[in-house]
Amino acid sequence: MNFQSRFAYHALVATLSLFLSACGGGGSSSSGSGSTSSAVSVTVPAPLTVSNGTPLTFVGHASSSAGAITSMYWQITTLTLGANPVTAVGNSSCTTTQADATGSGVSCTLQLTPPSILTADDTYQLSFFATDVKGNTSNSTTTLKVLQSASSTSNPVVTVGASSSATSGDTVPLTCSAAAGTTEASGVTYTYQWVVSNAAGLTLNLINSTSASASFVAPVVTQATTVGVQCRVTDSNQKTGTATQSVTINPIVLPTAVPISVSGGSVSPGTTQQLDGSASKLYDANGKVTTGTIYYLWQYTAGSPSTASPISVINPNNAIATIVFPSVITTPTTYTFTLYVSSAPIDPTNLSSSAVKKYPVVYYVSALPPIVLSINNPIVTVTSGTTVFLTANVSANSASSPPIYFSWIQTGGPQVTLLNFNSQSTAFIAPTVATGATPANLAFTVCASYLQQVACPGAGSATYSALVVVNP
Repeated sequence: MNFQSRFAYHALVATLSLFLSACGGGGSSSSGSGSTSSAVSVTVPAPLTVSNGTPLTFVGHASSSAGAITSMYWQITTLTLGANPVTAVGNSSCTTTQADATGSGVSCTLQLTPPSILTADDTYQLSFFATDVKGNTSNSTTTLKVLQSASSTSNPVVTVGASSSATSGDTVPLTCSAAAGTTEASGVTYTYQWVVSNAAGLTLNLINSTSASASFVAPVVTQATTVGVQCRVTDSNQKTGTATQSVTINPIVLPTAVPISVSGGSVSPGTTQQLDGSASKLYDANGKVTTGTIYYLWQYTAGSPSTASPISVINPNNAIATIVFPSVITTPTTYTFTLYVSSAPIDPTNLSSSAVKKYPVVYYVSALPPIVLSINNPIVTVTSGTTVFLTANVSANSASSPPIYFSWIQTGGPQVTLLNFNSQSTAFIAPTVATGATPANLAFTVCASYLQQVACPGAGSATYSALVVVNP
């Protein structure tokens, strides 16, 4: 084709393009939500919110002014971060369709079921796409919001202690337990929170309010008063159940001392703490603060885990006593001490000629940092007769007090005599290997521990191995 012919051909194409554009033919334009062609019309259901887990259907309708609809499909997008996906999804590729009675369009029904476990209200976007015989496409979207109540799990069943009565100054125990509200009970964990639901105008200071067993010291009242403390249990599926324990507090009948402590909290191993009960008060029979002598007794009463060693209380009969926590604690440990007070002397078994009141004081002791152990040159090659030195290192955070104890043992190869095997560095003389013989491999392990003569590996310890190759 010569230049004149090519020019005439392109001019004709341009003219036809303008003509088709003016007539509405060729190309496509967008219309509707998310659509890409005015020829294809797509409709979807209105946004839906559900509060149960029954199966759902969504009908998408498509039609085209340019010809038959040739393909359709649904796309599901999770809009809530971390939400579980919907289940039992069916016909998302529209393998099954329904023609309109008038023949002007076609429908596709999507089936799905909300997830069986929800930790929040979850939202999903449902997008419906359609394409006609001419390649024109369009889409539209709707949303599905599934409320957390649609979860197949139900709230935990919470049980608290029976209604009880106490006298001002008594320690009132609060007990709470939960049963799984789901058929899949295995693996379900619980968190607890005690809150005062009915204080009746009194001030209640809850002790261990985030555990299944809590307590409070009954405040002073002048008439019988009933209070309510609620236990809230939340399971690992984020379902919550509640129950309330009622306690009737009766006024003081005889003069008595009421314990008040400002001790307790989180501490580090090896620290010295004061047990302070100096704020305790003495009341008369009318519930009024009076003067007189208050007698004290501090005792260690529990440790958790149960392997925790008892702690001696210094000056246990003073208002302010002292305790020293062990310097080596390799597992987070809870220590409980109890303050006993009375208006008469208290013997070591907590008995007195007058009423004895008690107050638990809890300390949470953190564990020492784990020992991070290494060896300088863990693989060494030497010749027969060489003096070999092996030195262990610990990380900076575990090199501080308390001291770390080391122990070296040989685990393989020709036996040698280790010098200073209970030190950070050990040494030995490389054994003789005959000329032409295979090199000897000697294996060693070092143990580092916060405790002397501990079994390695174990709590508060670490091990590391070394290899020494001895050539002829």
